[in-house]
Amino acid sequence: MFEYLRSLGLMDTVRQKTVAPAPGFHAPVDIAVLTDNGRAEFARLERDEKRADWEDRKMADYALSEASAVSILESRL
Repeated sequence: MFEYLRSLGLMDTVRQKTVAPAPGFHAPVDIAVLTDNGRAEFARLERDEKRADWEDRKMADYALSEASAVSILESRL
């Protein structure tokens, strides 16, 4: 799932910042974060959940909104 979201430009990884050795210290790790496009897409889905036809829509195959798809393609140029 992560690779799929990453391929769509909705998620990426960043290095988690750590503090110098202290109680609970651990080595730096990469964590998953939503991109700006990812946050916008999740906001769109959250709005769609409030629509009357959500029960039917949530069972359909997932497709990015046209605006999100265009934005992602443009960001790759």
